[in-house]
Amino acid sequence: MGKLFLGLGLMAPLALAGIGFTSVQAQANDMFPTKAAAEKRAKELKCSGAFSMGSEWMPCKDFDAYEKAVKKNP
Repeated sequence: MGKLFLGLGLMAPLALAGIGFTSVQAQANDMFPTKAAAEKRAKELKCSGAFSMGSEWMPCKDFDAYEKAVKKNP
């Protein structure tokens, strides 16, 4: 029985890492050089607006709205 719990304990971080990778991958694909391009992507994600992230732009009004939109529209 102890080996079963040990095995499950080792698998959990791998599952969480997979979830995090998907989010990071989506974010990397949604960085745009112009505000207009980010706003176009926002329409596809069913959110509105764009926000700056350094010298690039991301869709939606802010990062929280972006994360919610990506979860609903992968």
